[in-house]
Amino acid sequence: MQSWTEIKNIQNPTEEQQLEAIGLNWYAISLIENPSEKVQLAAFEKNVQAILYIKCGPCQAVVETLNSVSEEVMETAVRADPNILKFVTNAGLLQAAVRGDWKIVRQIKGAGEDLWAEAVRQDIAALRYVPEPTEKIMLAAISKDWKLLQDIERPSAAMVAAAVKQDYHALEFVSIKRRTEPVQLAAVHADPRCIQFLERASEAVQMEAVKKDKSVLALIKHPAPAVVDFCK
Repeated sequence: MQSWTEIKNIQNPTEEQQLEAIGLNWYAISLIENPSEKVQLAAFEKNVQAILYIKCGPCQAVVETLNSVSEEVMETAVRADPNILKFVTNAGLLQAAVRGDWKIVRQIKGAGEDLWAEAVRQDIAALRYVPEPTEKIMLAAISKDWKLLQDIERPSAAMVAAAVKQDYHALEFVSIKRRTEPVQLAAVHADPRCIQFLERASEAVQMEAVKKDKSVLALIKHPAPAVVDFCK
């Protein structure tokens, strides 16, 4: 065979002829009507993109091989043609693809919160495309920009902690009504200086703060006797 294109002129080419064509150019897979598993794998081995050009659809072996490639190979493949993602089920590889380019998540059918959270971690702009912003996704967003906390009506303790870790003043954006004890505990654990924003902190919250840093005793409005004793 002088050229790989000759395969299209051969009626019912043998597996050997198909492999010969693939050996000359992996793209020959696009000219073969019903390539065997061996032929499909041979083309895939030469170029991952071959999976997109198998007329009858890739066999299970090829799909499994795709889902076992390295993250680097996957990122390269997705950059070449994002359509390859329709064959990817490996969660780790999907996340790697999103890390490489967060916009890819919009092309992943049925992308769940893990992938959307990864997209948001890469770029906060992804948040505007999230179909259902779950707590996990919002937590990823707040970890990126704590100021988003002020737009959340009922922030969880984890969200408040994530915001406070960036700037302890973030607690001021949480309404008094929403500063439940779990939220207060999470806040002072993340940064004990938050205690100064809590007018009626319970003994448990005060104790959590001074356990992290005894110097914040001076910031407690009405320190409990046990807390004072602890700091002596």
